[in-house]
Amino acid sequence: MTTRQFNKILNGCRQRGKLLKSRLLALPDDTKFALVAHIVRSRGPVLIELIPTHWPDGFNRDWLNACGYLYQTKGKTSGFEFIHTCEHDIK
Repeated sequence: MTTRQFNKILNGCRQRGKLLKSRLLALPDDTKFALVAHIVRSRGPVLIELIPTHWPDGFNRDWLNACGYLYQTKGKTSGFEFIHTCEHDIK
């Protein structure tokens, strides 16, 4: 997935500049999988709503833990929950 494809999908989940949880949860699992893989490759925090309900082979929460995604934090201003590495400061 390219950055352009990633941004196009996320922009489709926005309304008035804000991400909607309902639209994120409505994405198909294969799209969620591609989004999470793109985020992990760029070492960003992952939204809980983007984690697919049915993980493809070789991609699960243990895999995220092995990549250093050990922390789960709720953003104070955004209201979203993130799984992230120790490199991130979620606000």
